[in-house]
Amino acid sequence: QWLIKFYSERLSEFFDGDVAFGRADDFIDALLRSPPSLVSMDDGRSLGFLDTLRIAERIIAKRSEVAHEWIGMMKEVKADHLVFNDLLFRVMMGKAIDATESNEEVIIEEETTFEPLGDDAGAFE
Repeated sequence: QWLIKFYSERLSEFFDGDVAFGRADDFIDALLRSPPSLVSMDDGRSLGFLDTLRIAERIIAKRSEVAHEWIGMMKEVKADHLVFNDLLFRVMMGKAIDATESNEEVIIEEETTFEPLGDDAGAFE
């Protein structure tokens, strides 16, 4: 409950709209500057120790975990884009896209003209 209240009170300052780069880090700094304290537990009869340093550590660990997941996903982007580019190329070349033949190799043949130029082609001027 404490973290939800802390976050909600600072939402517009750190996260809403077009904010400067690093504002999330400023939120962590604000959390670290908050002193540890005793808070009333949900049962209303007991007190709990609120360790803001531990909360910040857990947030940073979760951010690191998410960042590593993103790194893994970004490594696959090139392969994903190659598939999309291949499909786009096939469409642009007028090939029908058939899911059963998606591994079909596309061969491009250059058109050539074998007819000799006639005498009436005009001389270089």
